[in-house]
Amino acid sequence: MKIKYYGTGDGYGIPEPFCSCRLCKYARKHRGKDLRTRSQATIDDIMIDCSKDLLAHEIFYGLDMRKYRHIFITHAHSDHYDGDDLHSRYQDDGEWHVYLPQKTAEKEAERFDLMKYRNVQTPPNRFPLIHAVKTFQPFQVGEYRITALPSHHSPEVETVLYIVEHQGKSVFWIHDSGLLTDETVAYLKSIDIRFDAVSMDCTLKRGSFFTPTHMDILQCNETKELLAAIGRVDARTVCILSHIGHLIETTHAELSEEAKEFGFIVAYDTMEIEV
Repeated sequence: MKIKYYGTGDGYGIPEPFCSCRLCKYARKHRGKDLRTRSQATIDDIMIDCSKDLLAHEIFYGLDMRKYRHIFITHAHSDHYDGDDLHSRYQDDGEWHVYLPQKTAEKEAERFDLMKYRNVQTPPNRFPLIHAVKTFQPFQVGEYRITALPSHHSPEVETVLYIVEHQGKSVFWIHDSGLLTDETVAYLKSIDIRFDAVSMDCTLKRGSFFTPTHMDILQCNETKELLAAIGRVDARTVCILSHIGHLIETTHAELSEEAKEFGFIVAYDTMEIEV
């Protein structure tokens, strides 16, 4: 499976537009891997999250949205999902699909139906088919097996994690989340799977626990050790840190050096990795 990260930042990205902290000033000057846009990634032929930086990813990173007909959304915060960009004047007849947590899917289906009713453009815009994902209920999308699990993130917005399986390989996507919920851990104990890659939320500065809805590198390592203890990861698993904002207070190079201590690699915009 090939993972490509288009956006590896948090809700504001790096640099934050009006911020003069050390990290944001460094990113403006040095650019490269320290510039971070909002969340979007692909795993082979599917996409996870589609943020407000979609157009930037098309213009600057070479993303071609026409290739991706199955888009899985973790939650409805705008750094992960901007539904206003998900309708366009497609030039072909193929269907395309967006999968969202159940309550969000219901709202979006209603919104898109109203937009369709009002649509007078010629040729008309095409709208995705909306699907509600239910946690703990694996389902098949072509050759992919997808499982959504509850995330420890926002009480106001339903948020899910995703397990993606394809041709004997598997990826566990843990963005946005604090430590795994008890029910998610119980489910992971009940299945027989070894993850080839795990991508984790690492939003916070090391040792900063001011919110339980994101993680720092210590909590990412705690999550990794838990997954190892129940047999879901091992020495062959690639463990990746992403969803990184200026709150972390370390440059990409500094964080990468720190991550070696725990056996992590640090994602950056446009990074590709094959597992």
